[in-house]
Amino acid sequence: MRYIPEPAESDAPDVFKRWKKRHPNAKYSAFHNLKAKAELKDSLIRRQKFLCCYCESRIDENNSHIEHIEPQMGGLSENSMDYSNMAASCIRDPKKNEPNFIPKTFDELVGVTLHCGHARGCNRVVSPYDPRCEKFFEYSFSGKVSVSESLTDPEEIELARDSIEFLRLNVPSLVLLRRIAMFEAVKMLGEGNSPEFILAEIKGKLPPYYSAAKTAIEKTLRAQFA
Repeated sequence: MRYIPEPAESDAPDVFKRWKKRHPNAKYSAFHNLKAKAELKDSLIRRQKFLCCYCESRIDENNSHIEHIEPQMGGLSENSMDYSNMAASCIRDPKKNEPNFIPKTFDELVGVTLHCGHARGCNRVVSPYDPRCEKFFEYSFSGKVSVSESLTDPEEIELARDSIEFLRLNVPSLVLLRRIAMFEAVKMLGEGNSPEFILAEIKGKLPPYYSAAKTAIEKTLRAQFA
């Protein structure tokens, strides 16, 4: 999970702010303005550098949904229309994750097993808006994410463990794609590319599985200078 600075309400798209002004007491369940919703999601995707807020897979308007950091809780949440409570998570249509669904595209393959926002439900997980979020997890060259060994607080350890479970961050497709990202990062490093080049933001996009790739580079460099 990569730290994302919490969005400010003033940074929300104008069309979204105008809709809220006209509907001051509305909950997200009543937000059906397609244009406003499309611009809202696009703004979240762009500020996240086109990466899912949880698993860091590549997202765009066609394979993502608007996630609530504090869950909507069936309409009970008072923050469901707060821009600062929204993020962009992978998988647009959870119905495509049914057992008999056969993926036809790469994006459908990534989402073939439900994970991230649609899998979380109302369970408490580490927030990508928490400046400490990156310290909760670590990545192995197998592609798996695990609880960071640096954690000592029992509550933080439990939260990290729950996040991996509820977000289903170790489903086979994610593990495979993380492993590939780590392998490619080490390969590029071996070809003489700098870490900055490998992890560079290009046209507003960071490389997918950024944290795993960064970990692979750091582990490789430590091993070289050990």
